[in-house]
Amino acid sequence: MTERLYEDNSYEVAFSAEVTAVKPVKGGAEVVLTKTYFFPEEGGQSPDRGTLNGFPVIDVQIRGGEIFHTVGAKDGDEASVSEAFRVGDTAEGQVDWEFRFRNMQMHSAEHIFSGLVHTHFGYANVGFHLSENSATMDYNGELTKEQIEELETETNRIIVEGHRITARYPSAEELKTLPYRSKKELTGPVRLVEIEGVDLCACCVPHVKSTSEIGLFKVISFERYKGGTRLHYLAGFRALSHFRECLASLGEAGQILSAKQTDIVPALRNLAAEARELRFRLTSAERELAEAAIAQYHAKRGGVTGEKLSGDALMFLSGDASVARHALDVMEELFDGTCALFIGQDSTYRYFLEHQGGTVTEIGNALKEQLSARGGGKPFSVSGSVQATEEDIRRVLSGFGLH
Repeated sequence: MTERLYEDNSYEVAFSAEVTAVKPVKGGAEVVLTKTYFFPEEGGQSPDRGTLNGFPVIDVQIRGGEIFHTVGAKDGDEASVSEAFRVGDTAEGQVDWEFRFRNMQMHSAEHIFSGLVHTHFGYANVGFHLSENSATMDYNGELTKEQIEELETETNRIIVEGHRITARYPSAEELKTLPYRSKKELTGPVRLVEIEGVDLCACCVPHVKSTSEIGLFKVISFERYKGGTRLHYLAGFRALSHFRECLASLGEAGQILSAKQTDIVPALRNLAAEARELRFRLTSAERELAEAAIAQYHAKRGGVTGEKLSGDALMFLSGDASVARHALDVMEELFDGTCALFIGQDSTYRYFLEHQGGTVTEIGNALKEQLSARGGGKPFSVSGSVQATEEDIRRVLSGFGLH
Protein backbone atom coordinates (compact mmCIF):
# COMPACT_ATOMS: atom_id res chain seq x y z
CA MET A 1 0.00 0.00 0.00
CA THR A 2 1.37 3.40 -0.99
CA GLU A 3 2.14 5.76 1.90
CA ARG A 4 0.16 8.99 1.34
CA LEU A 5 2.61 11.68 2.35
CA TYR A 6 0.29 14.48 1.23
CA GLU A 7 -2.12 13.66 4.06
CA ASP A 8 0.39 14.87 6.67
CA ASN A 9 1.99 17.70 4.70
CA SER A 10 0.20 19.42 1.84
CA TYR A 11 3.06 21.86 1.33
CA GLU A 12 5.90 19.47 0.50
CA VAL A 13 6.26 18.88 -3.24
CA ALA A 14 9.70 17.26 -3.72
CA PHE A 15 10.43 13.70 -2.60
CA SER A 16 12.27 10.44 -3.27
CA ALA A 17 10.66 7.00 -3.18
CA GLU A 18 11.37 3.44 -4.20
CA VAL A 19 9.68 2.05 -7.31
CA THR A 20 7.58 -1.03 -6.45
CA ALA A 21 5.85 -1.66 -9.79
CA VAL A 22 6.02 -0.52 -13.41
CA LYS A 23 3.42 -1.30 -16.05
CA PRO A 24 3.76 -0.12 -19.67
CA VAL A 25 0.62 1.66 -20.93
CA LYS A 26 -0.18 3.49 -24.13
CA GLY A 27 1.86 6.68 -24.21
CA GLY A 28 4.04 5.83 -21.20
CA ALA A 29 3.87 3.74 -18.03
CA GLU A 30 2.07 3.36 -14.71
CA VAL A 31 4.49 3.65 -11.81
CA VAL A 32 3.80 2.62 -8.20
CA LEU A 33 6.00 3.96 -5.38
CA THR A 34 6.46 3.11 -1.72
CA LYS A 35 5.26 6.64 -0.85
CA THR A 36 4.11 9.73 -2.70
CA TYR A 37 3.18 13.38 -2.37
CA PHE A 38 1.05 13.14 -5.52
CA PHE A 39 -2.64 13.39 -4.68
CA PRO A 40 -4.72 10.97 -6.83
CA GLU A 41 -8.11 11.69 -8.35
CA GLU A 42 -10.36 11.32 -5.34
CA GLY A 43 -13.05 13.15 -3.37
CA GLY A 44 -14.40 14.83 -6.51
CA GLN A 45 -11.05 16.51 -7.22
CA SER A 46 -8.70 16.06 -10.17
CA PRO A 47 -5.21 14.66 -9.44
CA ASP A 48 -1.96 16.52 -8.95
CA ARG A 49 0.41 17.22 -11.80
CA GLY A 50 4.19 17.25 -11.86
CA THR A 51 7.13 15.02 -12.81
CA LEU A 52 8.78 11.71 -11.89
CA ASN A 53 12.44 11.45 -12.89
CA GLY A 54 11.79 14.41 -15.17
CA PHE A 55 8.93 12.70 -17.02
CA PRO A 56 5.50 14.37 -16.90
CA VAL A 57 2.94 12.84 -14.55
CA ILE A 58 -0.27 13.06 -16.58
CA ASP A 59 -2.62 11.15 -14.26
CA VAL A 60 -2.71 9.76 -10.73
CA GLN A 61 -5.25 7.13 -9.64
CA ILE A 62 -5.79 5.09 -6.48
CA ARG A 63 -6.82 1.44 -6.72
CA GLY A 64 -6.86 -1.03 -3.85
CA GLY A 65 -4.78 1.26 -1.66
CA GLU A 66 -2.01 1.60 -4.26
CA ILE A 67 -1.42 4.92 -6.02
CA PHE A 68 -0.64 4.64 -9.73
CA HIS A 69 1.27 7.48 -11.38
CA THR A 70 0.77 7.56 -15.15
CA VAL A 71 4.03 8.88 -16.57
CA GLY A 72 4.01 10.21 -20.12
CA ALA A 73 6.71 9.56 -22.70
CA LYS A 74 8.83 12.40 -24.03
CA ASP A 75 8.55 13.00 -27.78
CA GLY A 76 6.57 9.75 -28.14
CA ASP A 77 9.50 7.59 -26.99
CA GLU A 78 7.64 5.06 -24.79
CA ALA A 79 10.71 2.85 -24.38
CA SER A 80 12.52 5.66 -22.56
CA VAL A 81 9.89 5.60 -19.80
CA SER A 82 10.38 1.90 -19.05
CA GLU A 83 14.13 2.41 -19.00
CA ALA A 84 13.79 5.30 -16.51
CA PHE A 85 11.74 3.30 -13.99
CA ARG A 86 12.80 -0.12 -12.70
CA VAL A 87 11.51 -1.94 -9.63
CA GLY A 88 13.84 -1.30 -6.69
CA ASP A 89 15.24 1.94 -8.11
CA THR A 90 14.68 5.34 -6.51
CA ALA A 91 12.44 7.82 -8.28
CA GLU A 92 12.55 11.58 -7.80
CA GLY A 93 9.14 13.23 -7.66
CA GLN A 94 8.19 16.88 -8.08
CA VAL A 95 4.58 18.02 -7.62
CA ASP A 96 3.41 21.11 -9.53
CA TRP A 97 3.07 23.45 -6.55
CA GLU A 98 1.06 26.20 -8.24
CA PHE A 99 -1.55 23.70 -9.45
CA ARG A 100 -1.63 21.97 -6.05
CA PHE A 101 -2.00 25.22 -4.08
CA ARG A 102 -4.80 26.51 -6.28
CA ASN A 103 -6.69 23.26 -5.69
CA MET A 104 -6.03 23.56 -1.94
CA GLN A 105 -7.50 27.06 -1.95
CA MET A 106 -10.52 25.89 -3.92
CA HIS A 107 -11.23 22.84 -1.75
CA SER A 108 -10.78 24.59 1.59
CA ALA A 109 -13.15 27.34 0.40
CA GLU A 110 -15.75 24.70 -0.47
CA HIS A 111 -15.55 23.30 3.06
CA ILE A 112 -16.26 26.73 4.56
CA PHE A 113 -19.24 27.39 2.29
CA SER A 114 -20.69 23.88 2.64
CA GLY A 115 -20.29 24.04 6.41
CA LEU A 116 -22.22 27.30 6.49
CA VAL A 117 -24.96 25.89 4.24
CA HIS A 118 -25.34 22.95 6.64
CA THR A 119 -25.28 25.17 9.74
CA HIS A 120 -27.81 27.74 8.51
CA PHE A 121 -30.13 25.61 6.37
CA GLY A 122 -29.44 21.97 7.23
CA TYR A 123 -28.70 21.09 3.60
CA ALA A 124 -26.07 18.48 2.80
CA ASN A 125 -23.35 18.81 0.20
CA VAL A 126 -24.33 15.88 -2.05
CA GLY A 127 -21.96 16.53 -4.96
CA PHE A 128 -18.62 18.18 -5.61
CA HIS A 129 -16.44 18.48 -8.69
CA LEU A 130 -13.12 20.28 -9.00
CA SER A 131 -11.08 20.18 -12.20
CA GLU A 132 -8.90 22.64 -14.07
CA ASN A 133 -11.88 23.99 -16.02
CA SER A 134 -14.78 23.87 -13.58
CA ALA A 135 -15.76 23.75 -9.92
CA THR A 136 -19.25 22.92 -8.70
CA MET A 137 -20.97 22.30 -5.36
CA ASP A 138 -24.35 20.52 -5.15
CA TYR A 139 -26.81 20.78 -2.24
CA ASN A 140 -30.01 18.86 -1.54
CA GLY A 141 -32.06 22.00 -0.93
CA GLU A 142 -32.91 25.17 -2.81
CA LEU A 143 -30.98 28.36 -2.08
CA THR A 144 -32.13 31.81 -3.19
CA LYS A 145 -29.89 34.47 -4.70
CA GLU A 146 -30.11 36.48 -1.48
CA GLN A 147 -29.19 33.49 0.68
CA ILE A 148 -26.22 32.64 -1.54
CA GLU A 149 -24.94 36.21 -1.34
CA GLU A 150 -25.20 36.15 2.48
CA LEU A 151 -23.33 32.83 2.60
CA GLU A 152 -20.71 34.20 0.21
CA THR A 153 -20.15 37.25 2.43
CA GLU A 154 -19.84 35.10 5.55
CA THR A 155 -17.41 32.76 3.77
CA ASN A 156 -15.14 35.70 2.91
CA ARG A 157 -15.38 37.00 6.48
CA ILE A 158 -14.19 33.63 7.78
CA ILE A 159 -11.36 33.67 5.24
CA VAL A 160 -10.18 37.06 6.52
CA GLU A 161 -10.39 35.93 10.16
CA GLY A 162 -7.71 33.29 9.55
CA HIS A 163 -9.21 30.18 11.12
CA ARG A 164 -6.79 27.27 11.56
CA ILE A 165 -7.31 24.19 9.33
CA THR A 166 -6.11 20.78 10.52
CA ALA A 167 -6.51 17.14 9.48
CA ARG A 168 -6.35 13.98 11.60
CA TYR A 169 -7.54 10.38 11.97
CA PRO A 170 -9.54 10.09 15.23
CA SER A 171 -9.99 6.72 16.91
CA ALA A 172 -13.11 4.70 16.11
CA GLU A 173 -14.44 5.46 19.60
CA GLU A 174 -13.91 9.21 19.29
CA LEU A 175 -15.31 9.25 15.77
CA LYS A 176 -18.68 8.04 17.06
CA THR A 177 -18.95 11.15 19.24
CA LEU A 178 -18.04 13.72 16.59
CA PRO A 179 -20.68 15.63 14.56
CA TYR A 180 -18.82 15.60 11.26
CA ARG A 181 -20.19 16.04 7.73
CA SER A 182 -19.86 13.23 5.18
CA LYS A 183 -21.44 12.56 1.78
CA LYS A 184 -21.66 8.80 2.45
CA GLU A 185 -21.38 6.15 5.15
CA LEU A 186 -17.70 5.45 5.82
CA THR A 187 -15.96 2.32 7.09
CA GLY A 188 -12.43 1.99 8.43
CA PRO A 189 -10.21 4.93 9.40
CA VAL A 190 -11.76 8.32 8.62
CA ARG A 191 -9.67 11.44 7.97
CA LEU A 192 -11.37 14.54 9.34
CA VAL A 193 -10.57 18.06 8.21
CA GLU A 194 -11.45 20.71 10.77
CA ILE A 195 -11.81 24.42 10.12
CA GLU A 196 -11.59 25.78 13.65
CA GLY A 197 -14.97 26.99 14.86
CA VAL A 198 -16.55 26.57 11.43
CA ASP A 199 -16.70 23.02 10.07
CA LEU A 200 -15.73 19.39 10.59
CA CYS A 201 -15.86 17.15 7.53
CA ALA A 202 -14.56 13.77 6.34
CA CYS A 203 -12.07 14.49 3.54
CA CYS A 204 -9.05 12.87 1.87
CA VAL A 205 -7.82 16.02 0.07
CA PRO A 206 -4.89 18.41 0.76
CA HIS A 207 -5.93 21.71 2.38
CA VAL A 208 -4.36 25.05 3.28
CA LYS A 209 -3.27 25.61 6.90
CA SER A 210 -5.34 28.73 7.46
CA THR A 211 -8.45 30.20 5.88
CA SER A 212 -6.47 33.40 5.29
CA GLU A 213 -4.46 31.57 2.60
CA ILE A 214 -7.61 31.23 0.47
CA GLY A 215 -7.73 34.97 -0.17
CA LEU A 216 -11.07 35.26 -1.96
CA PHE A 217 -14.24 33.26 -2.56
CA LYS A 218 -16.87 34.05 -5.21
CA VAL A 219 -19.95 32.22 -6.47
CA ILE A 220 -19.95 32.69 -10.25
CA SER A 221 -23.42 31.30 -10.97
CA PHE A 222 -26.05 28.90 -9.64
CA GLU A 223 -28.96 26.85 -10.95
CA ARG A 224 -31.67 24.48 -9.80
CA TYR A 225 -30.36 20.91 -9.97
CA LYS A 226 -32.06 17.61 -9.10
CA GLY A 227 -34.43 19.29 -6.65
CA GLY A 228 -31.62 21.23 -5.01
CA THR A 229 -29.01 23.79 -5.99
CA ARG A 230 -25.77 23.61 -7.98
CA LEU A 231 -23.26 26.43 -7.56
CA HIS A 232 -20.27 27.27 -9.74
CA TYR A 233 -17.54 29.02 -7.78
CA LEU A 234 -13.93 30.18 -7.74
CA ALA A 235 -11.45 30.90 -4.96
CA GLY A 236 -7.91 32.12 -4.43
CA PHE A 237 -5.64 32.57 -7.43
CA ARG A 238 -8.19 30.97 -9.75
CA ALA A 239 -10.66 33.67 -8.76
CA LEU A 240 -7.98 36.31 -9.33
CA SER A 241 -7.28 35.00 -12.85
CA HIS A 242 -11.00 34.95 -13.63
CA PHE A 243 -11.56 38.54 -12.52
CA ARG A 244 -8.50 39.71 -14.45
CA GLU A 245 -10.06 38.24 -17.58
CA CYS A 246 -13.43 39.80 -16.74
CA LEU A 247 -11.90 43.23 -16.18
CA ALA A 248 -9.89 42.97 -19.39
CA SER A 249 -13.09 42.16 -21.28
CA LEU A 250 -14.91 45.03 -19.58
CA GLY A 251 -12.06 47.38 -20.48
CA GLU A 252 -12.18 46.33 -24.12
CA ALA A 253 -15.97 46.65 -24.14
CA GLY A 254 -15.65 50.12 -22.63
CA GLN A 255 -13.25 51.18 -25.39
CA ILE A 256 -15.60 49.87 -28.08
CA LEU A 257 -18.57 51.65 -26.51
CA SER A 258 -16.59 54.77 -25.53
CA ALA A 259 -17.85 54.32 -21.98
CA LYS A 260 -16.44 53.88 -18.48
CA GLN A 261 -16.64 50.35 -17.08
CA THR A 262 -19.36 51.49 -14.68
CA ASP A 263 -21.36 52.87 -17.62
CA ILE A 264 -21.14 49.81 -19.90
CA VAL A 265 -24.62 48.46 -19.08
CA PRO A 266 -26.41 51.79 -19.80
CA ALA A 267 -24.33 52.12 -22.99
CA LEU A 268 -25.36 48.61 -24.06
CA ARG A 269 -29.01 49.39 -23.34
CA ASN A 270 -28.77 52.47 -25.55
CA LEU A 271 -27.01 50.46 -28.25
CA ALA A 272 -29.67 47.74 -28.09
CA ALA A 273 -32.43 50.36 -28.36
CA GLU A 274 -30.71 51.90 -31.39
CA ALA A 275 -30.32 48.45 -32.95
CA ARG A 276 -34.03 47.72 -32.45
CA GLU A 277 -34.94 51.05 -34.06
CA LEU A 278 -32.62 50.40 -37.01
CA ARG A 279 -33.99 46.86 -37.36
CA PHE A 280 -37.53 48.25 -37.41
CA ARG A 281 -36.62 50.82 -40.05
CA LEU A 282 -34.79 48.23 -42.14
CA THR A 283 -37.71 45.80 -41.95
CA SER A 284 -40.13 48.57 -42.91
CA ALA A 285 -37.93 49.51 -45.87
CA GLU A 286 -37.61 45.85 -46.94
CA ARG A 287 -41.39 45.45 -46.75
CA GLU A 288 -41.90 48.53 -48.90
CA LEU A 289 -39.35 47.27 -51.43
CA ALA A 290 -41.06 43.87 -51.45
CA GLU A 291 -44.46 45.50 -52.01
CA ALA A 292 -43.05 47.59 -54.86
CA ALA A 293 -41.36 44.57 -56.48
CA ILE A 294 -44.54 42.49 -56.25
CA ALA A 295 -46.66 45.35 -57.64
CA GLN A 296 -44.23 45.76 -60.53
CA TYR A 297 -44.33 42.00 -61.20
CA HIS A 298 -48.13 42.08 -61.02
CA ALA A 299 -48.31 44.95 -63.53
CA LYS A 300 -45.80 43.24 -65.83
CA ARG A 301 -48.07 40.20 -65.86
CA GLY A 302 -50.93 42.45 -67.01
CA GLY A 303 -52.54 42.99 -63.64
CA VAL A 304 -54.55 46.06 -62.70
CA THR A 305 -53.74 47.84 -59.44
CA GLY A 306 -55.80 46.46 -56.58
CA GLU A 307 -57.24 43.58 -58.59
CA LYS A 308 -56.38 39.89 -58.22
CA LEU A 309 -54.78 38.33 -61.28
CA SER A 310 -55.60 34.79 -62.36
CA GLY A 311 -52.39 32.74 -62.38
CA ASP A 312 -49.28 31.76 -60.43
CA ALA A 313 -46.49 33.99 -59.07
CA LEU A 314 -42.75 33.49 -58.46
CA MET A 315 -40.67 36.08 -56.58
CA PHE A 316 -37.06 36.30 -55.34
CA LEU A 317 -36.66 38.90 -52.54
CA SER A 318 -34.35 39.80 -49.64
CA GLY A 319 -35.34 40.16 -45.99
CA ASP A 320 -36.15 38.19 -42.86
CA ALA A 321 -39.05 35.97 -41.80
CA SER A 322 -41.38 38.90 -41.08
CA VAL A 323 -40.73 40.31 -44.56
CA ALA A 324 -41.40 36.88 -46.05
CA ARG A 325 -44.78 36.55 -44.33
CA HIS A 326 -45.81 40.06 -45.36
CA ALA A 327 -44.65 39.55 -48.97
CA LEU A 328 -46.50 36.24 -49.21
CA ASP A 329 -49.71 37.89 -47.96
CA VAL A 330 -49.35 40.61 -50.61
CA MET A 331 -48.75 38.01 -53.34
CA GLU A 332 -51.87 36.08 -52.33
CA GLU A 333 -53.90 39.30 -52.51
CA LEU A 334 -52.79 39.82 -56.13
CA PHE A 335 -52.61 36.24 -57.51
CA ASP A 336 -55.14 33.41 -57.18
CA GLY A 337 -52.79 30.55 -58.12
CA THR A 338 -49.62 29.13 -56.60
CA CYS A 339 -47.46 31.75 -54.87
CA ALA A 340 -43.77 30.79 -54.69
CA LEU A 341 -41.53 33.10 -52.65
CA PHE A 342 -37.76 32.71 -52.20
CA ILE A 343 -36.09 34.93 -49.56
CA GLY A 344 -32.29 35.18 -49.45
CA GLN A 345 -29.21 35.69 -51.57
CA ASP A 346 -25.93 34.06 -52.70
CA SER A 347 -27.60 30.71 -53.43
CA THR A 348 -29.02 30.38 -49.91
CA TYR A 349 -32.78 30.72 -49.70
CA ARG A 350 -35.75 30.17 -47.44
CA TYR A 351 -38.73 29.24 -49.58
CA PHE A 352 -42.50 29.46 -49.12
CA LEU A 353 -45.02 27.76 -51.41
CA GLU A 354 -48.75 28.42 -50.95
CA HIS A 355 -51.94 27.85 -52.93
CA GLN A 356 -55.19 28.47 -51.09
CA GLY A 357 -57.65 25.95 -52.47
CA GLY A 358 -54.91 24.02 -54.29
CA THR A 359 -51.81 21.93 -53.62
CA VAL A 360 -48.06 22.63 -53.73
CA THR A 361 -46.81 19.22 -52.56
CA GLU A 362 -45.44 18.23 -55.99
CA ILE A 363 -43.44 21.46 -56.27
CA GLY A 364 -41.93 20.91 -52.82
CA ASN A 365 -41.02 17.32 -53.70
CA ALA A 366 -39.38 18.47 -56.95
CA LEU A 367 -37.20 20.96 -55.03
CA LYS A 368 -36.14 18.17 -52.66
CA GLU A 369 -35.42 15.64 -55.42
CA GLN A 370 -33.62 17.96 -57.85
CA LEU A 371 -31.98 20.53 -55.53
CA SER A 372 -31.74 18.63 -52.19
CA ALA A 373 -34.01 21.18 -50.55
CA ARG A 374 -35.26 20.69 -47.00
CA GLY A 375 -38.77 21.41 -45.80
CA GLY A 376 -42.32 20.25 -45.38
CA GLY A 377 -45.81 21.35 -44.45
CA LYS A 378 -49.37 20.82 -45.59
CA PRO A 379 -50.72 20.14 -49.10
CA PHE A 380 -51.55 23.83 -49.60
CA SER A 381 -48.54 25.28 -47.73
CA VAL A 382 -44.89 24.13 -47.82
CA SER A 383 -41.78 25.92 -46.54
CA GLY A 384 -38.11 25.11 -46.11
CA SER A 385 -34.58 25.97 -47.21
CA VAL A 386 -32.50 25.29 -50.30
CA GLN A 387 -28.89 25.78 -51.37
CA ALA A 388 -29.14 26.56 -55.09
CA THR A 389 -28.79 29.39 -57.59
CA GLU A 390 -31.79 31.40 -58.74
CA GLU A 391 -31.22 29.99 -62.22
CA ASP A 392 -31.45 26.38 -61.01
CA ILE A 393 -34.54 27.13 -58.93
CA ARG A 394 -36.28 28.77 -61.88
CA ARG A 395 -35.40 25.76 -64.03
CA VAL A 396 -37.15 23.39 -61.62
CA LEU A 397 -40.20 25.62 -61.14
CA SER A 398 -40.63 26.26 -64.86
CA GLY A 399 -41.83 22.67 -65.11
CA PHE A 400 -44.85 23.73 -63.07
CA GLY A 401 -45.57 26.87 -65.08
CA LEU A 402 -43.89 29.20 -62.59
CA HIS A 403 -41.80 31.94 -64.22
